This record gives sequence, C-alpha cells and structure tokens, in this order.
Amino acid sequence: MRPATATTVPTASPAPARRRTADYWRHDPRLEPPTAKDKRRLWAWVGFLGFTPVCLGGVLWAAFHLNGGYPTVPAPVPPGWQAVPGIYASFSAPRDWSLQQFMSDSAGDIYYSGPGGGVGESVTAASAPPSPRHIPAIVTTFLVNPYKLATRQPYQLHNATAAWRYTFDLAGGKTGVAILAWVASTRSVVWLVATPRSATTDRILATLTLAS
Repeated sequence: MRPATATTVPTASPAPARRRTADYWRHDPRLEPPTAKDKRRLWAWVGFLGFTPVCLGGVLWAAFHLNGGYPTVPAPVPPGWQAVPGIYASFSAPRDWSLQQFMSDSAGDIYYSGPGGGVGESVTAASAPPSPRHIPAIVTTFLVNPYKLATRQPYQLHNATAAWRYTFDLAGGKTGVAILAWVASTRSVVWLVATPRSATTDRILATLTLAS
C-alpha cells in the first residue's frame, strides 16, 4: 500500500487594497445634490427603461428628484392629500389616487386617478406663448371621453406669463376642467386637466404651482 501524502491547500491571497480615487467615498444622490455624473446616469436609465411600463414609476420618480438643473416648486398639500412634484410645475391630489403608468411617460406627461376622477399634467418646452385655441392631443387623452369645448377664459396664475381656464362638455352630461399656462422665464407650457368636474377636481386645479 502506498503511504498517504499530505495535501497542501493553497491559501487565497488577500485582495489588494483599493486605491483611494476620487470616488472612493461613494456619492449618494439621495442625500446630496446631484452631480453631472448623476444626471448622465439618470438619462441613460430613462432611455433604457422608458419603454418598460413596470419600471416607469421609478423612472418618473428619478426624473422628478434628480433634476437639480431644472427649477421646481412645491405645491400646497391639503390634509389627506399628496404632493405630485414635477419639473417646472407641481400639483396635489387626494392620497388615495395613484399614478397610472400607461397614461404617463418620462417626457413630461403624468396621470393620477382614484375614486371620483382623474387628473393629468403635461409639460412641454416652448419659447413662444401657445395658442389658447389649440387643444393638443394629450388633452384629448386626459379627457378620456369625446368632448366639446364649452368655455375658455383668461386665468390669473402666479408665475404664469399667460394662462387660460377651460371647461369641456363630456359624454353622459359630465364636465372636464383644465388650465393652460405659459411661463416665459422657464420657456414651458403646462396643461393640467381633470375629470369629471367636482369640488375635488376644482381643488386639484387650485393647487397647480409653477416654477419661475
């Protein structure tokens, strides 16, 4: 019988110490202002995930919270409501309303709905005031129903260079309401559309707040 021989088990070499480069202490964008690198990473993820509905909520959250280069403003939040922050414009909605991902996107459109109604906001870039007579396709989408323009009148809104308030006749005897605002300082056009008209949706429109 051949005598047993001892087997030497090699020991793992310790990992080399990490060099203390500029990112040795990792930046946390949740706690610190976003850097240029954060913004590049954000928009890369927007491009990659923007077509994935299940990820849309996270993309929208990131777009709203890592927007250090864009003016934002908090909206008033009544008791029992929630803030819906956005770039250039924000509003509030009842707490039991939720984001509807299939009517929202990372390009500036967002839609919330819940018991009793729904509200959509659209923000687009514009260096000139919009025509108040033109109703864009996104407004038709937010109204959900076929509509007929009922009223359009000038509206006073803080920080808006020009604004108008609309009412729309909808199917079933219901009414939709909307605000169109143009802000010259941010070169933005904001639509806030709510259906059906009620004390709740009127209150939502009253919370619309514009950055300057």
